[in-house]
Amino acid sequence: MRVRPLFAATLLCLAAPSAAEVLTIEGSEPASANANDLSRVAVERFEGRDGARFAQALEAELGAAQFGGQPYFRIVAPESGAPIDALVTGTVRSNAEETPVTETRKRCVEQDPDNKKKCLNEKEVDIRCRRRVATVATTVRLVAIADGSVRYSRPLNARDEITYCPDRTASRTVEQFVTATLKSQVQAIRNDLAPRGYAIEVRVDEDRKGLTKPAQEAFKEAIRQTKTYPPAACATWTALTRDVEPTAALAFNLGLCAEMQGDFDAAIDWYGEAQRQGSRSNAISEATARIERHRRALADWDARKRLMGLE
Repeated sequence: MRVRPLFAATLLCLAAPSAAEVLTIEGSEPASANANDLSRVAVERFEGRDGARFAQALEAELGAAQFGGQPYFRIVAPESGAPIDALVTGTVRSNAEETPVTETRKRCVEQDPDNKKKCLNEKEVDIRCRRRVATVATTVRLVAIADGSVRYSRPLNARDEITYCPDRTASRTVEQFVTATLKSQVQAIRNDLAPRGYAIEVRVDEDRKGLTKPAQEAFKEAIRQTKTYPPAACATWTALTRDVEPTAALAFNLGLCAEMQGDFDAAIDWYGEAQRQGSRSNAISEATARIERHRRALADWDARKRLMGLE
């Protein structure tokens, strides 16, 4: 296998190291909705009692969506009459119902006369409680103005059930549940319509089997370096390939290094080498799928930049 160099200059730009034996991988998830060609978006008021605040929150979230340091959408006020590519509409229905229920408790019916903290006889008694069921049902759709096609549609439903009694209060109010649910639903819609970046920590492979004694010591030192300065760890692993054949663990770790610096071709090569050396780790298939999604998000963004005149 041809060794691809890992450039320390690029690695110097990475985030602060973690305390564990991991490397931090930054990437992005592509949008799942078919809306990459729709840049000018207006959010109509959603129907329902909570529709206005939901629409405002969604408009703000879509307006804040960025990729590559640039806004992903151009938010247009629907009442402005300005040209738009797509309109977001929907409904928000929230409801709460309570029903009486009965629970049992143990009660002391005879105390020890010599020790008031000691009970001589207990029995079960019924107490009256209330069961509260709150729901939030939201529907959303994105319509392309040019041809009226529905490019995105999704129902989102949440349910919260709480039983409270004279001796046990409700852990949250209906309003708290509704507010938290609307926030999470707005975030879910934003994640469907626009790509999102992430930074995850992936544990390195610490297996030193198959390496010579000196190489094992160098490999172990690189593991330690991941805690303080990941670029040094990657440089150490790269140097090892000049003297020894890559093992599955060494190849996997170099794959992480390449992915970390954005050299996806090298990362795929190294992950493939790890499999050829006998690795059956699920982390390899997860990494290759992760790279594929990130590449798709980057390709979508390149196309969108041309559409929005950002190039």
